Amino acid sequence: MNFKMYSDKKIVQSLGEILISKYIFNIIISPGSRNAPIIIHFAQHKLFNTYSIVDERCAGFFALGIAQRIRKPVVINCTSGSAVVNYYPSITEAFYQNIPLIIITADRPKEIIDIYDGQSIHQYNIFQEHVEMSIQLTEDQSVSGLWYNEKLINESINNCFLNKRPVHINIPFSEPLYQTTNHLKVNPKIINSIPTKNYIIKSSSIYKKEKCLWKKNEKKMILLGLCHIDNNVKKLLIKFSKDPSIVIFSETTSNITNNKFFFSSIDELIFNMNIEDWIKLKPHILITIGINIISKKIKYLLRKYPPIYHWHIGENIIKYPDTYYRLTTYWPISPKYFFKNFCNYINIYSHSDYKYKWEKIRRKRKIKQKIFLKKEKSFSDLKVLFLIFESIPNNSILQLGNSMIIRYYQLFDKKKESIMSYCNRGTSGIDGCVSTAIGMSVSISKKFVTLIVGDISFFYDSNALWNNYTPNNFRIILINNRGGNIFRFISGIRIPEKIFNFFETKHIFSAKKICKMHNFRYEEASNYNSLKKKLSFFWNHSNQPFLLEIKTHRYDNAKILKEYLLS
Repeated sequence: MNFKMYSDKKIVQSLGEILISKYIFNIIISPGSRNAPIIIHFAQHKLFNTYSIVDERCAGFFALGIAQRIRKPVVINCTSGSAVVNYYPSITEAFYQNIPLIIITADRPKEIIDIYDGQSIHQYNIFQEHVEMSIQLTEDQSVSGLWYNEKLINESINNCFLNKRPVHINIPFSEPLYQTTNHLKVNPKIINSIPTKNYIIKSSSIYKKEKCLWKKNEKKMILLGLCHIDNNVKKLLIKFSKDPSIVIFSETTSNITNNKFFFSSIDELIFNMNIEDWIKLKPHILITIGINIISKKIKYLLRKYPPIYHWHIGENIIKYPDTYYRLTTYWPISPKYFFKNFCNYINIYSHSDYKYKWEKIRRKRKIKQKIFLKKEKSFSDLKVLFLIFESIPNNSILQLGNSMIIRYYQLFDKKKESIMSYCNRGTSGIDGCVSTAIGMSVSISKKFVTLIVGDISFFYDSNALWNNYTPNNFRIILINNRGGNIFRFISGIRIPEKIFNFFETKHIFSAKKICKMHNFRYEEASNYNSLKKKLSFFWNHSNQPFLLEIKTHRYDNAKILKEYLLS
């Protein structure tokens, strides 16, 4: 039987048809009553992939995980009132990570706001500073009312595509909410938007000064943060890395790794560097791509002892990202076009010894740290994570928890090029790490998706496991040190234990019962031999998602990490 049931709300019908026309099919719905027209219309429609996630905070991050992977807009929808506000953490993360989300919130009619009616708050423009566009639709179902709504829907979704950032569509619904029809009553106008690329005009003299500076300066550093650049750009960067006057620092979040050409363990190189050495090595020209550099040390050094020139390359940025307070040129273009136009100025015969000096530091650091790791016998976070990173299978996907996990991965110098890694470094919060990873896993069928996460991040977001979609190829490695160590590592000063209890969240929790409740396979390890054994079958095919809990709480992890970096 091919029976179709639609909501009788024309605005919902128009919304559905416009989404289909723009090939947007993933919609994450949180149960409610005011959004009943959305649920009725989308949940049974054969073209939409609908997911029901009860917790709106988790739902937002779940959608972000899907969008991270497919690089296309994903829809989230909830009922009115406090449910809407629970989306905010994921929206801010998507905004600063340049991830396209379409937030569709059901609302009460505006005339009942502020008269003490349940679940009625001021929803229009509620995400004002963290969405690309916010629109308020009308309940008017006349020809002019539909035209107005459809124009706004087209405009907001096109903005989401073009600017790769969230948009908010707020829809008031009056009762009745559950009325249905077997036939569509709308034929909405579809307005398409054609994306254009910004090119550098080769004959232009606009950047003549920059060309001269490039050729003249013998200390050029390219710093890659969180970004989404393709293999073509990677090939161009490899070409640039052969110029002795250029060093390329690539953070994990850029997914540009190759130990032969790039420096991908920044803190290993500079954590123990004195100011005099940095001043000698600081770049004349700094080129940055992407957002939110993880290394606090490189940010400190570049701000305190800055380059002469700082160029930032990035599309869809309205406010100039003057991270190091020394921005001299902003290039609002794709990195591909920038590097293509500067290829002619690569000089592999340059007399500069800039790259050589950095290579020399790297070789010394590697020798010292290899000796340290050989001597270090504790079952600490450092030793455990380095073993895990070495064991991750090729062609898999990594989701890395915020705080210390992503920092440890930054230090690991043997990253496999076939492994893609992700982390929520837009706002860099811990609040949606698990939800994001599960969202990404549902969009991938043939690869393992592994979340490596700390205990506080995991327990904070454990509601993420409350869903019916987690695939059997999903894996979680939980590093449980009973409270997290990041503040002991980054504070830099001794803080009295009584005060430190407000920074560090001590606990005695284990994930065992959570796994039983959500039908995850569970294993634990508390020594090196046990961990090696568990890892030997952790990525085998299974009929359940799998969580491995590793207990490292007996060790002073912050102290061991500092000793490693200072070795």
